[in-house]
Amino acid sequence: MMQQKSIFTVFAATLLYGCSFLASSVTYYDPTTYKNLTDLKPEVVFLYETFAQDSIDLSAIQQVRLTMARILEYEKGKGDKNRETTAQIRIIRGIFEGDVEHRNKNGKWSNAQRDNQIENISDAFDLAISTERLKNKNE
Repeated sequence: MMQQKSIFTVFAATLLYGCSFLASSVTYYDPTTYKNLTDLKPEVVFLYETFAQDSIDLSAIQQVRLTMARILEYEKGKGDKNRETTAQIRIIRGIFEGDVEHRNKNGKWSNAQRDNQIENISDAFDLAISTERLKNKNE
């Protein structure tokens, strides 16, 4: 069930990524957004690495939640023209919260599950990062 949910969310992120090409109202490239996403991705991946251990670092989870909330507020502040990026960040947050809930409820992850969930969350980040990078007219 968890894997199906993650696959669905990655599919949703892919759909949003494709829609960003079609939207005529795509906002400008924002290096702050790009940096926020590329900074947060390794933090989340590193945290997921610990989900295969017995204990869970609640303070690290809270820090990621706070960082995601700040990023989301920043993106929402750019208005409707930035809805694709905002939606992708909401998807990333949803995947993260679902994974944290699953880890808390079911205990430590197997190595295979850890690797799968890292791949899923990384793909979601990569889509959001790619969407932002595509807005850069200098590339």
